[in-house]
Formats: sequence, structure tokens, C-alpha cells
Amino acid sequence: MKIAVLGTGMVGNALATKLVQVGHQVMMGSRTANSSAGQEWLRSVGDKAQIGTFADTAAFGDIVLDCTNGANCIEALRQAAPRIFEARSC
Repeated sequence: MKIAVLGTGMVGNALATKLVQVGHQVMMGSRTANSSAGQEWLRSVGDKAQIGTFADTAAFGDIVLDCTNGANCIEALRQAAPRIFEARSC
């Protein structure tokens, strides 16, 4: 299954790593496609995963896990799925 993990912190890292280990296709997203935390995680799992922006990652996944912190989650979700936020006000 293709799983998108939004957020490169401890929670996102732990979930994404385990999902890769059990055989899922995983993409981790952050504000920038080449974030240092994302690059470090990618090196730790090898070529079994991908990193990208929140929007790229959300488009990739059959399932999207929001692992961003509370202070930044709304902005991350706006970047991940702008069409949803255009149609609704938060």
C-alpha cells in the first residue's frame, strides 16, 4: 500500500520507518522536498522510500497520516490539499 506521512518529527519518523520495514511504499513529506530531517530519514531506510513536499506526499498516498505538530498542522494540511481548504473555511 502507498502511505503518505506528513511530518518529519519523531512520530512521523517512527511510523514511516516501521511502515517501510513491513513492506509498504512510503513517502514522507515536509514543507520542502529536501529538508534535512527528510534526507536523514531517507538515508536510514535506503531506497525503499521517498521524500517530498506535503502536496507531493499527499498526492502519492492511498492513506495520508498527519504527523505534524499541532501548531503547524493546519498549514501543513493546506499545503497538502489546497482544494479542500478552498472549498471550506477553517
